[in-house]
Amino acid sequence: MIPSGLSDSIASVIANPPPCPHCDSSSHVAGGLCVGCLLKAGLNPDDDCDPGALVSAFAEISLPDKNWRLGNYEILEEIGRGGMGVIYRARQRHSRRIVAVKRVLSYHSDSRETLARFRREAQAAASLDHPNILPIYEVSESDDGLPFFSMKFAPGGTLQQVAPALRTEPRQCVAIVAKIARAVQYAHSRGILHRDLKPGNILLDGRGEPLVSDFGLAKWLDATSDLTRTLTIFGTPGYIAPEQASASAADLKPTADIYSLGAILFDLLAGRPPFLGAHALSVIRQAAESPAPKLRSLSKLADRDLETICSRCLEREPTARYPSAHDLAEDLERWLEGRPIIARPVSMPVRVYRWAQRNPKLAGSIAASVALGTMAVFWQVEGRQLASTVRQDQLAARSMIVLPFLNLDTASADESIAVTIAQALQSDLTRFGPAHVVPVTQHGAEWAGTGNNGEIADANRETKARVVFTGTERVVGGKLRISVRLMNAATGDILFTSLIEADSVTSSVAALRRAITPSIHSIMTENNWSKIGPLSRDPGMRNPASREFIISGRQLLFRGTIEDFEASIQCLTKAIQLEPNSAIAHAYLSSTLSARVHFVPDQDLLRTAEKEAFESLRLEPNLPDGHRALAGLLLQKEEFAQVLEEQLRAIEAGGPEEVVERFTATTLIKLGEPNRALPWLERAQRGTTAPGRVYALIGDCWRLLNEYQKSEAAYHQAMALRPEDPDGLVGLCYLHLLQNNIAEARALFDQNRTRSKNYEQIFSDNSANEMVARVELLARNYSAAERLYSQLVENNPVDRNEYFGAMSYGSALGRIRQLMGNEAGGRSLLQECLARELISVNSKNPETLYRIAAVEASLGDGDAAIKHLQAAVAAGWIDFRSPGIDPRFDHLSGDSRFHEILSALTDKVLELRRRTGQPLEVAANGDLTSP
Repeated sequence: MIPSGLSDSIASVIANPPPCPHCDSSSHVAGGLCVGCLLKAGLNPDDDCDPGALVSAFAEISLPDKNWRLGNYEILEEIGRGGMGVIYRARQRHSRRIVAVKRVLSYHSDSRETLARFRREAQAAASLDHPNILPIYEVSESDDGLPFFSMKFAPGGTLQQVAPALRTEPRQCVAIVAKIARAVQYAHSRGILHRDLKPGNILLDGRGEPLVSDFGLAKWLDATSDLTRTLTIFGTPGYIAPEQASASAADLKPTADIYSLGAILFDLLAGRPPFLGAHALSVIRQAAESPAPKLRSLSKLADRDLETICSRCLEREPTARYPSAHDLAEDLERWLEGRPIIARPVSMPVRVYRWAQRNPKLAGSIAASVALGTMAVFWQVEGRQLASTVRQDQLAARSMIVLPFLNLDTASADESIAVTIAQALQSDLTRFGPAHVVPVTQHGAEWAGTGNNGEIADANRETKARVVFTGTERVVGGKLRISVRLMNAATGDILFTSLIEADSVTSSVAALRRAITPSIHSIMTENNWSKIGPLSRDPGMRNPASREFIISGRQLLFRGTIEDFEASIQCLTKAIQLEPNSAIAHAYLSSTLSARVHFVPDQDLLRTAEKEAFESLRLEPNLPDGHRALAGLLLQKEEFAQVLEEQLRAIEAGGPEEVVERFTATTLIKLGEPNRALPWLERAQRGTTAPGRVYALIGDCWRLLNEYQKSEAAYHQAMALRPEDPDGLVGLCYLHLLQNNIAEARALFDQNRTRSKNYEQIFSDNSANEMVARVELLARNYSAAERLYSQLVENNPVDRNEYFGAMSYGSALGRIRQLMGNEAGGRSLLQECLARELISVNSKNPETLYRIAAVEASLGDGDAAIKHLQAAVAAGWIDFRSPGIDPRFDHLSGDSRFHEILSALTDKVLELRRRTGQPLEVAANGDLTSP
């Protein structure tokens, strides 16, 4: 029997939702007990059980968490919980992206301080953009008014969880902390102090890269608001600096985070924090009163330099620590490279300083005597130093580094032209006064034509220059076009751009010297750069009201939903109403309208988007965003050659970025030039946060070049790095089909259906289901293929398949019905497909032309099919394998013209393959093989 009054006890327990006190598991009934423990509490094995009473007890339980959605996210599982909030693994409803979602615990809804801390965490993290800081995707509120935010899902767990496995690998520990220090330095440079760094707040992504998270205690270094004063929680004992427990938040400096970084490194190497105690106050007191223990007394693997680095971080006096996280990272990287570190054990001057603090009167007397003795010497050398200082200041103000140029034709670095231009500018600028122009060549391809703020910051850190000079080169119409950019070395902002066309490098450099030297001199002698550069000059960005609308519109654009597009259009329209001549506002409006049309076709909106793009470029011809917007519009018109030109102009104006590099590579693949796409993908791979997507495109390139071994390796890498995306799996399956490995293709899908939860999402994607149907079609299993393609046609009324082999669902289904003996039904469906495809008969898209040719071949119109297949080849179709296995071309198997086209394609691929530096031979069976 259930004890009387148990229902009231259960309802009382459920009022508070922490983890189960007996087994620590989570429960979706929003109570304190999990289901198993709740049953144990309600049932006594020795007593008779009354099922009716148990049902009655459970009926009284309130289940507030029945709807497992938060805003635009489907909650999959709980992955973490703290005193303030709970973290879920979730799936974004439209993009299907796996993310982490953090929301405030419901019982904190009345706590103003907790809500303020939670919003502060989201605000701080969302303002930072660094590869080792956990990115925030969206900040919103649930239906019950509680705030939540979504962020990148880090599958590798926390540093605290993996620390035992790292303890025997000191190099790996040091490498991780160095990256964390770089991320913390970036946060400090943006005015944010973390204040709660510890192993549990360092997440690891799928590649083991650290991601700094949990900015709940973050403090803006220049903030003096009430919010800063009310957040008095001081962090986690054992990892916080001594002054953090006693000083006010306003008095804390970046050195507080330096202490925490040292404690994390100490913990990783020694297996415990620097100080241990029975309770938090004991730990804090030890940190404030006692020096940290020596690392080598607890770790046999640590050497003297690592002990010195930890001791420097864990100094009780903030001024005795590393002055910045950058300096700490530099020392850690020196240790990794086997170079001498900068930090050393506490020196005599430091000991003297500490003694002086304990004996201020005696120290003051000695200092006064020393000062009088040195004053005479000081006055003698001051005159010489003043002159030297003036010159050094002039050189610092007129210091420039010239980075390697990026050759847009080959996506490679050109260091020679950088050296030539640096020598010329040094000579020209010296005529106006002291100048220091230095070419930087040791980073080669990494910094070529750089447009990444992180790379510019690295260059500035190494050279301490005031400006960065770089650019691009390519051949256009037989002339060499050189585009140059002058950037603020501290911020990466573009200060000046210029474009020159000439017959040779020599004449180009001469023309550049005449065109840009006066402008560069004028910029370098200007102290205030706030109004220099196309973005700074834009009236929309200079007007605070319109600037807010532009920034909001841009953020809404990148969220990627139709509702956000509508809101973005409204914001950007208001910005243009306030500042009609804002080129950046017109560019973003064009991009948003174009993205909206991509989801819901609307020719009027497309024309408006085109008008906005041209207006943007009329107002500012060198605006990268304007060229990118126009490229997106031309892509929808399938004018790929013009798309490529606008992408290259965007790079000329603003430098290469990972998204533009990947976009450029995709366009080159469409144009039938995978050999040129590969180096762009290699560049994108270095800077991307989604390497799996890049590897899938690399696999496509090698497949088109008939290098199947490299293609297979790239697809496997895509599957490993980005298992939630179908691209790698689908590409690998198609690779098997091209080699007539039907069984392997079918087995590949069967194995991965049960591989992990990620593959549940893959098999809800059209590309995966279409490839399953393709396998059955090529296996001649027509009944299964008909069922699968019928379902695809039903679920996708707009039948414009863009996947491998350009086989639209309707044309595949029509051909299957023909092969099954239903000639009339198949022919009717094929004619419908042909009518739909012929709307784009003037298309320059090789896939569209290929689809038309395939349908015409299925209908028996060989002449028309050959004509459109030739047009597809001329537009860039080079996949000579697909027509041979495509059953829609069966009627052309005996046509010599068809085989001539395939033979010509084979020769073309052979030539493209040679251009990659790895020539192929044609085997007796027609395959391309390595010599």
